[in-house]
Amino acid sequence: MTKRREPLTYHRTLTDIAHLIGWDRCAAICGVSERAVRYWSDPDCETEIRLIDAERLDRAYLEHGGDHAPFHRLHALRLDIAGRDGPDRDLARVAGKAAKETGEAVAALIGASGRRDPRAIRKAREEVHEAIESLTDGLATLDRAEQGEQS
Repeated sequence: MTKRREPLTYHRTLTDIAHLIGWDRCAAICGVSERAVRYWSDPDCETEIRLIDAERLDRAYLEHGGDHAPFHRLHALRLDIAGRDGPDRDLARVAGKAAKETGEAVAALIGASGRRDPRAIRKAREEVHEAIESLTDGLATLDRAEQGEQS
């Protein structure tokens, strides 16, 4: 049975990278055994990936056709979530705002598609940014709710 790796974790991010480039390639890039890399991806093991190895794997992921640097994105998002101290703890209200903002972003993207109009492109960027912010607020609200349950 496959072990669950939660979203927005280093374990899951490493597993995603390994699916693209292979566990053996990850090990070679980091100069460790394949077993060591698999331990890094195991949430039940106390060993963790080093920052330099995460950077190396991000570069390899990009070189193998990935469209982003997975560890970099995860790290930035987790820091952003941790720094959010929004007063709204009502998940339903946060979800409603996220739905509104993402709907507006999709509409603006469609409106900008195939056009060279700088105003439409600027509007789409603005709407996408607002959608990302509202979804990130949703993640922060989920984290606060989860921490409240564990306290």
